[in-house]
Amino acid sequence: MTMKPITRREAMTLLAAMAVPLQMPLGKPIIRTVLRDVGPEEIDGPILIHEHLSLGGTTWGIERPATKWYDDVDLIADEVASCRASGVRCIVDNGTSDLGRKIESLRTIAARSNMLIVAGGGLHGKSDYPPDAARKSADQLADDFQQLATVERWGAIGEMGTGADVPMDAAEHKALVAAAKLQQRTGLPIITHVSDGCSRCALDQVDLFESAGVDLGRVVIGHLNDIKEQPAAVPMAIAKRGAYVGFDHSGKPDDPRADEYVKTLVTLLDAGLANRICLSSDFASPKYLRKNGGPGIDMTVTNFVPRLKRAGVDDRTLRMILVENPRRVLTIAPRG
Repeated sequence: MTMKPITRREAMTLLAAMAVPLQMPLGKPIIRTVLRDVGPEEIDGPILIHEHLSLGGTTWGIERPATKWYDDVDLIADEVASCRASGVRCIVDNGTSDLGRKIESLRTIAARSNMLIVAGGGLHGKSDYPPDAARKSADQLADDFQQLATVERWGAIGEMGTGADVPMDAAEHKALVAAAKLQQRTGLPIITHVSDGCSRCALDQVDLFESAGVDLGRVVIGHLNDIKEQPAAVPMAIAKRGAYVGFDHSGKPDDPRADEYVKTLVTLLDAGLANRICLSSDFASPKYLRKNGGPGIDMTVTNFVPRLKRAGVDDRTLRMILVENPRRVLTIAPRG
């Protein structure tokens, strides 16, 4: 019996898998969901690392009438439940208080859909920060985050956003420092928002976390699909430094750059970086709901993954990207 020779990409994927640390910190590893802590081994299907299952207005007066459809929790629960058919087993909600995310909605959606839902938290963008954020120090913001993380059962910190300012806006810099402090206190991973495809901004986020002492293996730098000039260069540099690269605008059927994303990802795979890629769609529009004729919240799996397969990405690599990488990111050892 003869064996088909492995391709260079398959060899790189195997090497990437071997490079992943096998040891976890002391304590029983878990993934924290809004309803219960689960063992990582319980999640054996795709994990969507960056989605939005609840958005709305804030308690300090920001109104978002365009997000009222999120108030239909039964609708969202049905849409989430339908994702199980494509194999999705966990969805990370990257809502924050300034995005008007309602933790009660997430709990209800999780219970009704039988889907594991991980809640993020933090501050998304300077223009929406609560009024008292400006006068608080990074330590005080970290204290606020920690209190909410405990009450709301965060399983991640994020999406922590920065605008397109170079250098980074001072208020957003402070918020990211607070996220770094919380990460070191709790072990929770950080998931970010990079605005407008700003390459320098993505690198600045990595620099900030590294200088703050954060293990870059606990960081996902988000929205890297949006980089248009040399789209593989910065994600490759970030991945080589040890952070995860979030291609979390992947799956929308009306995205004219989808084929370009595939080429960029193939470039990263050929460089042996399969173990540093996470995919998601950043769902936040009713037009993508199945009820409205859209592809559903799991569009990354149903719409984008077939593109990767047509480009020659094998099942072993897809499992690493869709299951093993985000599962590793979300796994923590509770610290009390």
